[in-house]
Amino acid sequence: MFKSMKAILLFFVAGLVIAATAGLTYFAQRAVTKSVMDSELQHAQAIVDAAYLEVNNEYQSIIFAEKATIESRKKQLSNIVGIAIDLIQLNYGKFKQGLISEDEAKRQSIEELKSMRYDKGSGYIWVNDDSRPIPRMVMHPTIPELDGKILDDPGFVGGRNGKENIFVAFRDTCEIHGSGYLEYLWPKPLSDGLSKEQPKLSYVEMFEEWGWVIGSGVYIDDIEKDVNKRVQAVLDQLRLSFKKIKVGKNGYIFLFSSEPRLIIHPSYEDIPLQNLLNQETGNPIFLEMIDAAHENGVMEYVWDKPPHHKGDFSFRKRAYIKYFEPLDWYICSSAYMDDLEQPGLALRNKILMLSIGVLALALIFATILSGIIAQPLMKLTVAARAIREGGMTASEIPQEGPTEIKELGTVINQMLDSIKSGIREKEKLLAALEDGNRSLSASNYQLEIKIQEHAKIEKELLKLRNHQKNIIDSMPSILVGINRGGHITLWNKKAIENTGLTHEEVNGKLLAEVFPILEKEIENAKATILSGKTKQRIRVPRIVGDVTRYENITIYPLINNGYDGAVIRLDDVTSNVRIEEMMIQTEKMMSVGGLAAGMAHEINNPLGGILQGTQNIERRLTPGMSKNEQTARQLDVSMEKINEYIEKRGISKILSGVRESASRAAEIITNMLNFSRKTDVHRTSCKLNEIADNAIALAEQDYDLKKKYDFRQIEISKNYVEPLPYVVCAPTEIEQVLLNLLGNAAHAMSDNNTENPKIKITIQQEGEYVAVSIADNGPGMEENVRKRVFEPFFTTKPKGVGTGLGLSVSYFIITENHHGSFSIQATPGNGSKFTFKLPVASVR
Repeated sequence: MFKSMKAILLFFVAGLVIAATAGLTYFAQRAVTKSVMDSELQHAQAIVDAAYLEVNNEYQSIIFAEKATIESRKKQLSNIVGIAIDLIQLNYGKFKQGLISEDEAKRQSIEELKSMRYDKGSGYIWVNDDSRPIPRMVMHPTIPELDGKILDDPGFVGGRNGKENIFVAFRDTCEIHGSGYLEYLWPKPLSDGLSKEQPKLSYVEMFEEWGWVIGSGVYIDDIEKDVNKRVQAVLDQLRLSFKKIKVGKNGYIFLFSSEPRLIIHPSYEDIPLQNLLNQETGNPIFLEMIDAAHENGVMEYVWDKPPHHKGDFSFRKRAYIKYFEPLDWYICSSAYMDDLEQPGLALRNKILMLSIGVLALALIFATILSGIIAQPLMKLTVAARAIREGGMTASEIPQEGPTEIKELGTVINQMLDSIKSGIREKEKLLAALEDGNRSLSASNYQLEIKIQEHAKIEKELLKLRNHQKNIIDSMPSILVGINRGGHITLWNKKAIENTGLTHEEVNGKLLAEVFPILEKEIENAKATILSGKTKQRIRVPRIVGDVTRYENITIYPLINNGYDGAVIRLDDVTSNVRIEEMMIQTEKMMSVGGLAAGMAHEINNPLGGILQGTQNIERRLTPGMSKNEQTARQLDVSMEKINEYIEKRGISKILSGVRESASRAAEIITNMLNFSRKTDVHRTSCKLNEIADNAIALAEQDYDLKKKYDFRQIEISKNYVEPLPYVVCAPTEIEQVLLNLLGNAAHAMSDNNTENPKIKITIQQEGEYVAVSIADNGPGMEENVRKRVFEPFFTTKPKGVGTGLGLSVSYFIITENHHGSFSIQATPGNGSKFTFKLPVASVR
C-alpha cells in the first residue's frame, strides 16, 4: 500500500496535521480556559476588596458628616441661646436705667422668648429658674401648663446619670460651668400636637442677674435626617459605581444587609430576600451567603442570568463575599462559570475549524507535490533505460520537475556529452566570470552609496536625539519614563539633580527602588497605560525634613509602534501654594477694614458715656468734696457711713470693674481704628537694633503672677548682624509690634510650662530689606492655627484674656504703614518664628 511515493507523502502530511490539531486543541483549550477562569476569579476577588475599601471610605465620610452635623447643631443652639440672653440683657438694661420695672422687664423677656421659633416650629426657647431643691418652670412655649410649677414630676428623671431630674441637671451644669449640653427625652412639637418622648440634645446657659436657666434643643431624629441624607448620597454613589462594574461577561456586584435586606442589585429591587431561594438546597440564598462570608468568603450556587435568561435558575455561579461590620453590609461580586469557560470553548471550535481547513489544503498540496516529484522521476527512469539498451543517442534525458530532478538530468547529459560540454562549459565559465566581475564592481559601488546614506541618516538621528534630550533636560520638571513593568526608560536632568543618580545608573531598574516617593504612582501609571488617558493629581503634600512641600504629579501614556509605557512628571508648586495662602490672608485682612471703622465710631459714643458716668459716680461718692458733704448733711447721713456701706457691698469694686471693662473696650476700638485706617505718625530714619533693645527693656519689666509669666525668667538672646542700615519707620509702631510678638511668645511658653524658655531675636540685612526674626522654643502651632494667626479677632487664648487683634494690627502696621512683609514658621512641638521685613532707607 505504501510502496508508492505519492501514497507515502499523502499519509505523512495527513497524519502530521491531525496529530498537531489534536494536541493543540487539547492543551490550548485547557490552558486558555484555566488562565481565563483564574484571571476572572482573581478579578472578582479584587473587585470585592476594592468595593470594600470604597464602602469603608464612604463610611468614614458618613461618620465625619454625622460629627460635623452634631457640632453644627451644637453651635446653632449656642448661638440661639446667646441671642435669647442678649434679648434678656437688653430688657434688663432698660430696668437698670430706670425705664421700666424689673417685673415688666421679666414679662417682656418672657413674651419675646415665647415667640421665638426655628426648625419649622420644632425648635423653641424655655426658661426655668435655679430654685432648690427642684427648679421651677418660668416659661415653656409648647407645654404652657408647666409655667410657674415646680418641675418635680417623675417623668422629668433622665438626666446625666439616668436617675437625675433633668432640670436639676440643667441648673447644676450652669452653676458649675456657666453653660453646657445635655441629652434626655422630651415630647416633640408636631403640626397636630406633641409626639411621644424622643431623644433630644439641649444647650443651657445661666442669666445670673435673675437666676434664670435659658435653654433650647434639637431632636436627635432631626440630626439623623441630615445624616441619612448623606447615607442616601453614599448609596446613590455606590449604585452608580457598582453599575459600571462587570465580572466576566454577565457577572455583577451587589450589596445586602443581614436583616436581610437587598440594598443594591442590578436586577432585583424591593424583593423580600426570604423569597429568593437556593435552587439546590431550598434555603434562602442570602442567609447561606451570610454564613459563607463569615467562613471563607466564597460560595458556589446556581442562579438565573439576566437579561435573556431571567428566571432560568440553571447557571452555575461563584460569589466572593466580604462583611463590612460598621454598617452591617455584605459586599458580593459574582461571576458565571460558563462565561469563564466560554473563551476556551470558542478557542477549541476555532482550532477544529482551522484544522479541517488546514487538513484539506495539506491533502491538496500533498497530491500536487507528489505529482510534481513522481512524474519527472518516472520519465527520467524510462530515458535512462532506453540509453542503456540503445546507446547514448537512443533517447534525450528530460530536464523537468523540481530542482533536484533537473540537476540529475543535467548531470546525466553532461556525462553523455563530456567533450563538447566541457568546451562549452569552459567558454561559459569565462563569460560568467567576466560578468561576475562587472556585477561585483556595481554591487560595491551601490554598497558604498548605501553606507554613506546610512552614515548621514545616523548623524541626523544622533543630532535629533541630542536635541530632544536637551529639550527634556531643560524642563524645570522631573521627568521619569517607565515601561509596563515599572522599569525606568527615561531620566532627565532634573531627576538627576533630585536623586544624584545618572541615567546610566538607573536605566532598566525598578522605579520603586530608585525613586521610592513615586512608588505609589506605579499603579496609576499602569492604569494610564491601559486606558491611554492622562492622569493628574495636584498639590500632593510631601514632607521634606521639617517642611511640607507640594507637587503636581502628571502621568502621560506613551504608545509607539507597539511599545507602551508612561511618563511621570513632577512639578514643585510649593511657592504657588504659599502665594495663594498669602493672597487669601491679605483678602481676609482687607475685608475687615470697613467693618472695623463703622463699629468703632458707633461704639465709642456709649463707651464714653459709660466711662464718664463711672467717673462721676466715684467723684460724687468721694469724701471731702464740699458738694458731697453738703448733700449728705441735708439727708442727715455722713459720707463716712455712705463709703462704709459702699465698701461692704463691694460697690467700689463693681464700679472699678465697669471702668476697667469700658477702658478695655475702648482699647479694642482704638486697635480696630488703627487697623482700618492708615495712621499719620511721624517717621524717621532708625536702626532696628536700637528699637529692639528698647522693646526688650520694656518687656523685661512685664510680669504677671495671675497670667503665670515673667520675662525675668525667660532667656533672651540677641543676634544683630552688623553693619545694619537705616530704615524709615515710625519707632513707636515698630516697638508696638515687637512688644506684641515678645508678649505672645512669653504667653505661649508659660501656658504650656516650657522648660528653659528662650526667645532669640535676629536682625540682619537681606538684600534691600532689614529682616527681624523673633523665635521661641514654645509649643509651636498646628497648620490650621498658623494660617489664621493674622486674622482679626482670631485668638487661641481663653475668653477675657486676648482680643485677637494684636497680630492683625501688627500685620497691618508692617505691610500697610511701612510697605514691608510679615511671615511665620511654626510646627507643633518645635516653637514659632515670626519674621517681618522693612525696606532699607534710600540714600539721596
